[in-house]
Amino acid sequence: MNIALIYGGRSAEHEVSVNSAKGVLKALSNLGHTIHLIAITLEGRWFLQKTDEVQASIMTDHPLTIVPGQGIFCGSEQLALDAAFAVTHGFGGEDGNLQGLCMLSNLPLCGCDTLSSALGMHKEKAAKLFALEGIPTVASLLLDRQALQWLEGFTSTPPPWMEGPEVNPGFDKEEERWEQACRGARLLVGSSLFIKPEDSGSSIGVSALRLPDGNGFKAAVREASRHSASVLVQALIEPMDELECALLESEDGTLVVGGPALVVDPGKQSNHFLSYAYKYSQTDSAYLQLPSSYPEHIEEQIRAYARQAFRAIGGEGYARVDFFISEGRIYLNEINTSPGMTAKSHYPLLMQHAGFSMEKVLSTLIGHALRRKVEERLRSYLPPKE
Repeated sequence: MNIALIYGGRSAEHEVSVNSAKGVLKALSNLGHTIHLIAITLEGRWFLQKTDEVQASIMTDHPLTIVPGQGIFCGSEQLALDAAFAVTHGFGGEDGNLQGLCMLSNLPLCGCDTLSSALGMHKEKAAKLFALEGIPTVASLLLDRQALQWLEGFTSTPPPWMEGPEVNPGFDKEEERWEQACRGARLLVGSSLFIKPEDSGSSIGVSALRLPDGNGFKAAVREASRHSASVLVQALIEPMDELECALLESEDGTLVVGGPALVVDPGKQSNHFLSYAYKYSQTDSAYLQLPSSYPEHIEEQIRAYARQAFRAIGGEGYARVDFFISEGRIYLNEINTSPGMTAKSHYPLLMQHAGFSMEKVLSTLIGHALRRKVEERLRSYLPPKE
């Protein structure tokens, strides 16, 4: 088959995506497919890469045009594509935008659809949905556009969560607004804070504040807001272990779960979270402990929550689900509908431990994408006759 491998994109995880594409390319080649490399620049432009290898530097001499209802064109020539696999992350890559674009272009894309991708990307929305399903999540507070504008002094209207009796929003000076917001967040979430972009990944723009004050809170929120329109303020859970599961939807709809595995992080004591550097560094990086060493009933509960979370967002194909455990309590941290596929990424390792090679994972996902296209074609979109 002719498979488009889409990578790059407008994201701080652009480099991760490029490295993921290298591993996926090898597996797709092993399956005997013809691969068309499609790279997206940091500016969001799409280019066909007429090469057999994924390169960090994107060649821009073959621009692509996407035509709704038809497909992808290079000049006047339409690319003959049976399906696509995207290893894109962040904005425009795993937030539903690319998924919707492929759907409208009649290009079967592996993995989650528009809705489930958008829900998985927006952590606060997903957490609310998980809570409705009875899945325990981390206490959180969303700093939306209104809250950020008030903090920066662009509006005099405080966010609703600042209107409680314990927090007085009537301050005019910038320093006092940040101090009061920090105090309010601690009252609502917890004494120690974990601050991150609401719709980003790979621990980019993340800060852990064990003893937060106004200045530290301001610096952390501003850093997170560089990567997202909204900022998520969560309780910093300590002591804490992080465990991860990988999910793959089989042909009969059964969800295969790889893991859980314990994430062993050499930088945990200094950073208080799994940082970008320790995820992807060549030396002294984080690694997985399989099996996790947790009791079987804990592992089985985590697997059950992972399946439940995937179904809750309407997930399709595959995903990775991350959990925290602290003093015997399980918390679902987040779901990732486009997990990394680099040599150090956890999803392929978790699935390998479950008996699924990268080739088997990709073959399963391509089959799922093709079946989904057939099912979509069988639906009727004709208006009713009088």
